[in-house]
Amino acid sequence: MLTTNKLMPCSEARVAIAGDWHSSGYWARRALHMLSEQAPDVQTVLHLGDFNLTSNTPWVAYRRAVVEAMRANNIKRILVTPGNHDDWSKLGPRFDRHPGEPYPLPKTDTISFLPRGYRFEMGGRTFLSFGGAASPDQGKRIEGRDWWRDEEPTEADAARALAGGSVDVMLTHEAVDLGTRLVDDAIARPNRRLFDERGLSASRRSRALVSGIWTQLAPARLFHGHMHIRAEGRLPDSRVVYSLAANNSPGNIGVLDLRDLTWSWLD
Repeated sequence: MLTTNKLMPCSEARVAIAGDWHSSGYWARRALHMLSEQAPDVQTVLHLGDFNLTSNTPWVAYRRAVVEAMRANNIKRILVTPGNHDDWSKLGPRFDRHPGEPYPLPKTDTISFLPRGYRFEMGGRTFLSFGGAASPDQGKRIEGRDWWRDEEPTEADAARALAGGSVDVMLTHEAVDLGTRLVDDAIARPNRRLFDERGLSASRRSRALVSGIWTQLAPARLFHGHMHIRAEGRLPDSRVVYSLAANNSPGNIGVLDLRDLTWSWLD
């Protein structure tokens, strides 16, 4: 498994982390402009998925909006930990053909999707990217079009992720159990008009698997999206979990200082 990548220089002292964008070109422009104004030194965005690779929203226009916003705001790279709404019919086969290698978004050289278990270093800190999540509303979706079996991580994926040992920062799309009170409360009261039992069962299975990796590796910081909730959870052993909100909401993006792992929300 690769530990470094040419897209990830180690000299950066701070990086941005962003939650779900759901193909919103408007929000991508706003978030990157806000980042440029409040943290002009930051050149890398670590995105927590539901970037929406080939979503039903006009993809070409969205991709163009992101690339133009990156150029306008001096953002050199976006590295995506894929979500359940990124097209796994494209990601899965690409990762199988090129194990351990990021998937550069076609027609750009600045956006890449990271395979599950991908490890890298930035600013002297070690990172683990573990993408995917089960869609709790998969019963209302069409398999192969807007949900995919490969979106849910497997035990084999978890074993590969664990094999590399501890890291400082873990990036996931899926939430973890007992990470933050607000996320735990939302999980305990699912909207059963939107989610059927098959989807909720898959979600529990996916979340338990990611939670197991988090528990065993015990990274100092974990960041996840998926729940569309801004929240922080501080554990007795000093680990911290951050849940990022979705597009158009406060708490979708912030800055991680790699020197001491302090976090600042950008609103």
